[in-house]
Amino acid sequence: MGREPAGREDLRRARRRDPAVRGWGRGRDPRLRPRPDPGSIRSVSGNRAGFLSGVRVLEFGDGVAGAAASSILWSLGADVTAVIDASSPHRWARPRVVRDGAEISLLSVVLDRGKRLVTEFDPPAFDPTGFDVVVFDRVLGVRGALASLADLDAYVEYVEQHNTHAWVTISAFGLSGERAGDLATELTVAAAGGMLSAVRDERTGQPLKLGGQQSLLNAGQAAALAACHAIDLAASGSPAHLDLSAVEATVAMGPVLEVGGLLLNTGSIGGAKRYGAPASFYECTDGLVRISAMEDHQWQGVVAAMGSPDWAGRFATVESRIDAADEVDVHVAAWARTRTKRDAEAVLQAHGVPATAVYSPDEILDSPQLAHRQAFEPLPVGDGREAQIVGLPFRVVDRSPLARRRALRGLRILEASRVLAVPLAGSILGALGAEVTKLEDLPRLDMYRRRGPYIDGQPGMERSAYFALMNHSKRSAAFDVDADRAQLEALLDSTDVVIENLGPKRAGALQLGASTAPAKHPDVLAVTSSGFGQDGPHSRYRAYAYNLQAACGLGYLTRNHAGESAEIDIAWADLIAAYSLATIIAAWAVGPAGNTGAGVDFAMADLVVAHFNDCIAAASVDPGSDESVDRANDLSPFAPCGVYPTSDGWIALSVEGDAQRRGLAKVLASEDLSDAGIARVTQAQRAADLATELRAAGVVAEPVLDAAGLIASPQLDSRGFFVPVEHPEWGRRQLVGVPWRPFGEAPLPLGTPPLLAS
Repeated sequence: MGREPAGREDLRRARRRDPAVRGWGRGRDPRLRPRPDPGSIRSVSGNRAGFLSGVRVLEFGDGVAGAAASSILWSLGADVTAVIDASSPHRWARPRVVRDGAEISLLSVVLDRGKRLVTEFDPPAFDPTGFDVVVFDRVLGVRGALASLADLDAYVEYVEQHNTHAWVTISAFGLSGERAGDLATELTVAAAGGMLSAVRDERTGQPLKLGGQQSLLNAGQAAALAACHAIDLAASGSPAHLDLSAVEATVAMGPVLEVGGLLLNTGSIGGAKRYGAPASFYECTDGLVRISAMEDHQWQGVVAAMGSPDWAGRFATVESRIDAADEVDVHVAAWARTRTKRDAEAVLQAHGVPATAVYSPDEILDSPQLAHRQAFEPLPVGDGREAQIVGLPFRVVDRSPLARRRALRGLRILEASRVLAVPLAGSILGALGAEVTKLEDLPRLDMYRRRGPYIDGQPGMERSAYFALMNHSKRSAAFDVDADRAQLEALLDSTDVVIENLGPKRAGALQLGASTAPAKHPDVLAVTSSGFGQDGPHSRYRAYAYNLQAACGLGYLTRNHAGESAEIDIAWADLIAAYSLATIIAAWAVGPAGNTGAGVDFAMADLVVAHFNDCIAAASVDPGSDESVDRANDLSPFAPCGVYPTSDGWIALSVEGDAQRRGLAKVLASEDLSDAGIARVTQAQRAADLATELRAAGVVAEPVLDAAGLIASPQLDSRGFFVPVEHPEWGRRQLVGVPWRPFGEAPLPLGTPPLLAS
């Protein structure tokens, strides 16, 4: 990766001849306006990890997923060149800011930062072989100068001719199967990937997308990790082309627990509600607080915070709170209504209860925790103004001068973890070839190991469905850690990476954390994951994914047209954190400069807030920006864009431009394209049939699939996305796979979830 790119001197000459190519350098190109010039973008943030320093990335396609992927790679140290198109829909998304007299999308400003931007180029004369990684986004089609590559066969031939190292293709459904050529938007990816069915408007029952463009941003996170995987594969001498499905990434970072529950025949409900009440939003005098008391000791904290009322004694066990969840909710709600949301949060957290208020972007900007971590960074938005956004979700807290070359395949990882984010990160890395060992402290076993829902509904230490889903592709080292420190030290002596989420007290005692492990093992990467980071006023806050989602923007921005928040009973924050953690470790492993020992302090809250950086930026320059943010299923610039009832469920559709509007009107046999007018027609039709007819007319449309619909999906089945494993206790079953694979090859295999101490 240190070689001089072929054709680089030609590019230098072209830059001198043609001002359109000056976007490759630091000089201002007037044709880049109203987008930021590369020189100003490059000075936005010095807070880059540097793990991928020396890696050259080319971004093609100019979609949200590809732009997000290359933005993540840039934040990890890569040098990124992006070929952009002013007509790309995300460049017209809301919220917007006015610059040089024109409106621009803040999402595009956020995703463009740090990149060299190219607006005009000649594809036949352009040679991408001078880059280490190419990320090509085909989710919403191929347009502009790249339109000749819209044909799938032509595209595959182009990749074969030009890929000399690592290439990642992001498409809506993958490059194989009957849906290989189909397109999608944020809304229809969410529909086809099961995310839409997971959130409902409580007033109407209508499926609601998550605030912002989370399905495509999630696909971008997956693509950044896939890029690191491709670099690792290419190190063996042959170019690697990875085929990533945005829909599969949405499943993997969305309804994975619900899908897994069906695959493993648990016969029980998923989500936080399985642990009984309180596990929901509760109204306070000035807003909402999210309480997630899933363990008995957390319930005891709720009782203490409420002043130990007499009625609470009847609900001392999880089982009793499941059986009487509605009654418990009534009592907790009555208490919450007497408090402000910040007071309720503080009192409950003081008693060890995972509880956080729902905060708006405006309130997030005043977060004392983010301020303490210096998480905010300036983002130039033109006309001399700077917005504020959240930068890297982690800090490198300790670096060692010791370096040695390592790779992702064969990377030795010690995982000291519980529940979801860190275990899943370890599993993903294991599926990519790392050698992962899960440390299982026998007196303190992972909640997912010891609790249901259970496979086939049969309890047992080896039968937890959630443990199986989050702990494949690794081995177990199970012993009493306090009684056998020598065995722990032996594991540390033979590892390259330690990743943990045990909490500061336990991790410190075992010297496994980011601030302690490097002292004795200076060549090791030690990653600590926590809700809010290792220091600051909220560093000791207890937090599940549901609380982070409430506090960090998702709970506020996922709302109906009336502005009412929706219940989000899906552990999205954990899932995106898992992929982010895996990406950090993979980038460290494959970076061309070699791997130096370091400590990494990862804050899930910072990551979640950063997913809404466009809204954070808008609030920082205009306190009244909330009215300019899309609500419900709106998705500028698509219109109409929404979810409509059918005779057997719901259909999502997004329309771009007059030609597609005419196609929609023709299929519906109606000129009334208001939401009400569309719903009057769709409610009499079957979702799948109507979606097929609309796609034939050029309109992007998908049925809204639930977990059962995903398992029955012919496209997911044809690609083998649900991967079989063989287990000695429960036999041959399928688990949710990795959302990419080498082009033209079978899906990546998964290892069997480990038996205790196997």
